[in-house]
Amino acid sequence: MATVRFSISMPDTVRDRIKEHAANAGLDVSTFLTIAAQAQMDQQDQVRKIFEPFEKARAEAEDQAGTGVWAGDDIEPTKEEQAEIDAILGRTPRDEAAA
Repeated sequence: MATVRFSISMPDTVRDRIKEHAANAGLDVSTFLTIAAQAQMDQQDQVRKIFEPFEKARAEAEDQAGTGVWAGDDIEPTKEEQAEIDAILGRTPRDEAAA
């Protein structure tokens, strides 16, 4: 895979923190930022995958608006899906928060 160089702009304080964290991890800044960006993209992809049925149901509901028929009313995440959502978002699981 070819490596491509590009430039980003940020405040000095952010740049300094990135350099510090990269050094503490034993990585150069490029590698550190690449790993961080990939982790963020993976997290977003996971969330999109979980919410895909809900987005599809919402789109169907919008298409059916005014027809008296609503799609997706019966879609709820499974406990496993909700736990995964909570883990990705760093939230206390709903059943623990209710206790």
